[in-house]
Amino acid sequence: MILETERLILRPWEETDAEECYKYAKDPRVGPIAGWPVHTSEEDSRQVIRNVLMVPETYAIVLKETGLPIGSIGLHHNDLAEKEDEAELGYWLGVDYWGQGLVPEAARELLRHAFLDLNLVRIWCGYYDGNDKSKRVQEKLGFKYQWTTGDAPVPQMGETRKGHVSLLMKEEWGKLIMLYTPSLEDLWFRQKMMADMETMSYNRAWGGTIPFPKEEWSGWYDYWIIKHEGKRYYRYLKDNTGHFIGEIAYHYDSDRKLYLADIIVYAPYRKKGYGGIGLDLLCNAAKQNGIKLLYDDLAIDNPAITMFLKNGFMEEYRTHEIIMLKKELCR
Repeated sequence: MILETERLILRPWEETDAEECYKYAKDPRVGPIAGWPVHTSEEDSRQVIRNVLMVPETYAIVLKETGLPIGSIGLHHNDLAEKEDEAELGYWLGVDYWGQGLVPEAARELLRHAFLDLNLVRIWCGYYDGNDKSKRVQEKLGFKYQWTTGDAPVPQMGETRKGHVSLLMKEEWGKLIMLYTPSLEDLWFRQKMMADMETMSYNRAWGGTIPFPKEEWSGWYDYWIIKHEGKRYYRYLKDNTGHFIGEIAYHYDSDRKLYLADIIVYAPYRKKGYGGIGLDLLCNAAKQNGIKLLYDDLAIDNPAITMFLKNGFMEEYRTHEIIMLKKELCR
């Protein structure tokens, strides 16, 4: 399995990574605070890679810019995470790359993989007293403090320490993708999506990309956001780092007398499960606004059809061009 973020590749460790591993793992600021001793040689690092790191769901954190590993991250089963539907998150990073947000970036992708690909429901994480950097990472990721142990064992160091344990549940993780009402100035993101060929590839049957020049922003904003008249709803999808990742909307089609849904995920964030989360948020918003039925008509070759069906939409009818889907929101 290979995972990817904006700046990183997460891939399995290889014995040929020993030189780079040793470069960072020999630093006494890296291992001991996390509970493992400094590496004493390149061969020592090779042995650790072979015996510890080359296991399922442990990944080298590789910087795209260089193609070289700079740390490690993984999901583990242990005394803290014994059940099949849970794991413990562990990570370390070379000192040269501290303070750049790389561990949270890697961890967010691994958490997505854990909850959506592996179907885990609980991810545990811990840190030893004094490791404030790890504590801050966990807080950024949405982990919630659970308990403190005064004599937590540190087997590799042959000692016990004060340890703190935190937990992230799948349902809480899902809430980290939130709805955001854009300002007029924020419409640069919509303009960017509408002009991106990959993002708009689903719209090939209707012309592909859509011009959204700045001179149209004010009128569009007035219609969709300010004077929506209860017939239109529009929000951005935003992650907990503040990045916009897509848009959701619905509007009343007066000709067909029904509410039509719309969801777009910006291409760099696709295939990460965000579309399903966004669709669920849209359905909840529509339901809260008193809408009983939500529809969408998709091109017959649109891969998003599967996502809609997984989220409770049913086929109403189809032609050789489109499929009409419907979901009952209030039973």
